[in-house]
Order: sequence, then structure tokens, then C-alpha cells
Amino acid sequence: MKTRLFIIFALLAFVGSSANAQWFDLANNKNRLTIGFQLGQAGVGTEYSGFGFGGSVSAFGIYLDALVSGPQHQNDNHVNSTRYMDDEAFTINLGYQIPVLPWLRIAPIIGYCQTNYGYTDMSTVNVHVTEGSTRGSIYHDYYPQKRFHEFNYGGGIFIQPFKYVEIYGVGTVRAIYGGISLSMGPDASKDK
Repeated sequence: MKTRLFIIFALLAFVGSSANAQWFDLANNKNRLTIGFQLGQAGVGTEYSGFGFGGSVSAFGIYLDALVSGPQHQNDNHVNSTRYMDDEAFTINLGYQIPVLPWLRIAPIIGYCQTNYGYTDMSTVNVHVTEGSTRGSIYHDYYPQKRFHEFNYGGGIFIQPFKYVEIYGVGTVRAIYGGISLSMGPDASKDK
């Protein structure tokens, strides 16, 4: 593990020195705004984890995200008298992006994770119809039985390979996910 960290640090030092970049320049966070979409797994490390989606926003270096994993059988089109054991997970995190180089940021992250365990009743039928549409979708009722609340912490790495695009990955104790963000602030119109 120490060898890998040393190699990563040496690579970053080489890239940073060859690009004549200024390290840890917090002024790079000024006028910075990104909005993103992410996919990953919420509730990692528990038996009630699942694949989910979410979003993120960062402004002036402050990073906020949420990731939701819903009950797997809730939107099943089958109707019967079965009760499926089901679960859901939710996580929300807050961090601060530290600019290592103009195109590379790291962020320590803290947050909250909630996992629920229960069942989906396939005999209940609810219909959701969007306004102005003649088609609808059905969903079943989900009844949580147990709920767990946990502190979440970890870190993220954010890479900006193009002027308006940022790719990121976040790993915490209770979630692992990645996403893509678009730069929306006045900083996006400047040449890098």
C-alpha cells in the first residue's frame, strides 16, 4: 500500500512540476460551480445495499451530493400475493474540494447514511400517470421494518480533463460511486 501511495505521489509531483502548476491554490475555487450526475452503490458494508443514482453540486469548493437506492421490487409489473423482502439505502455527503493542480482536486467527505430493510407487497397496486399523458406506470407499496442510521466518511477525487467537464469518484465507508459534472460558473468561460 505504501508503495502505491509513493508511486501516485511521485506521478503527481512529476506532472505538477512539468506543467509549472501551482500546488494547492485555493483561489482556484473562487467562482467555481459544477452540477453533476452519479451512479453507484449506497449502503456498502451492510447487507442492505443496492445500486442507485444521485446528483451533486459544488460551489466555491464546497461539495454536496446525495445517492439513493430504492427497493428493487417496487416497480415490478407483476401483481400477486407475494411479499418480497426488500431494502433501500440513502446517503448524503458534504465535503470541501482541495485543488491539488488546476485539473485535479481531492475532497475529504463526511455525511450520513440510512439503510432500510422491509418488504414490498406485490398485491398492492398504485398507478402513477404523468400530467398530459395517457400512459401510466404501476408501483407497489414498500413497508420498511428496520432502519439503520450511520455516520459516513471518506474521500473523493475530481479530474477535469476538458474545459467544461469534470469526472469524479467518491469512496466512503457506506457508499462508492462515480459521476460526471458540468462546469456552470463564470470560471467555465475562461481558458485553462
